[in-house]
Amino acid sequence: MALRLLLLLALAGPAAAQGPPQEVLFPGQTGAELRASLRAAYRPSVVTGDNDDLYSIIDRTTVDGKDGVVGVYTGYFVPFDCDPSCDPSQDVFNDGAGINQEHTWPKSLLAGVAEDDLHNIFPTQVGVNADRANLRFAEIPDEETDRWYRGAPPYTQTSPPPLGERDLYSELLTGVSFEPREGHEGNVARALFYVYTVHDPQTNGAFPFDTAQQETLLRWHALDPVDQTEYDRTFRVAPFQQDKPNPFVLDSTLIRRAYPDLVPTAAEDERPAAAALAAFPNPFRDGTAVRLTLAAPGPAHVAVYDALGRRVALLHDGPLPAGPTALDVPGDDLPPGLYALRVHTGELTLSLRLVRVR
Repeated sequence: MALRLLLLLALAGPAAAQGPPQEVLFPGQTGAELRASLRAAYRPSVVTGDNDDLYSIIDRTTVDGKDGVVGVYTGYFVPFDCDPSCDPSQDVFNDGAGINQEHTWPKSLLAGVAEDDLHNIFPTQVGVNADRANLRFAEIPDEETDRWYRGAPPYTQTSPPPLGERDLYSELLTGVSFEPREGHEGNVARALFYVYTVHDPQTNGAFPFDTAQQETLLRWHALDPVDQTEYDRTFRVAPFQQDKPNPFVLDSTLIRRAYPDLVPTAAEDERPAAAALAAFPNPFRDGTAVRLTLAAPGPAHVAVYDALGRRVALLHDGPLPAGPTALDVPGDDLPPGLYALRVHTGELTLSLRLVRVR
């Protein structure tokens, strides 16, 4: 876990309102009543997708003109190249050196239809999948992290990466817990609450979906909200599951309403004035103006990253005064797509999604 304060980002104007459409499902319902309604409406009785569908349709993407699949924990891209086979699952598996499927809620703790539910399955580098195993998800303090995961093989290291890059790494506390990279934390939260609600699996010591883990996931849900990529993905999964998307992707209020006893999190309910980050316009075409406000002077690393976690623009790296600072993100050199603007200081990390349009 990078040195991150759990902040409610003070976003200004239209920048705060961007994102895929959201709706309120079963308005007025909460708790057990809402959970029952979600199970009745969104639990598939039949699922028809398989590994090949996961790779060739659901998570297929294009990078540098090549089609392939990206591992969600590391950002590692494996192209479809018919080596060692043109079968999609064998093609990206690469004889164990590439990508396989991971059940976010461990498969060994599921039964029946839930085992093959694609809302719970994501492409993952084979070695990272094995290391995560059935471990619970948690925030891991940097000083306790045993392994950091990112990129192409060897993809893992035991020494901490530079402070400004830590949120791009997944983390392991051996035998205890696993923390996804920041850009996938909300997806993990929404997948797990979906399985827990819709399939109502049994829990045990191998994967204790207890209050502590639920509170962490609620915080990740708030800090990493649904983006267009996740929204589109749930509708690519739906045709294989009786046209049932993941409702927790459609309605950002569901976790709080379905589980009202979860304690408030700093991300949702505390409003410290340590920093604020905004960008306008957003989405943008020619460029966007960033406004970063710090409560105290200090060093700051400000950069823009693409959807694969690659840094595409460095806006500032050095000291900044207290108060507002204006920075510009030029649009000319950025292809249309989704980007992350990240600010790292010695005490906190801020993140804001940017969208470049044609």
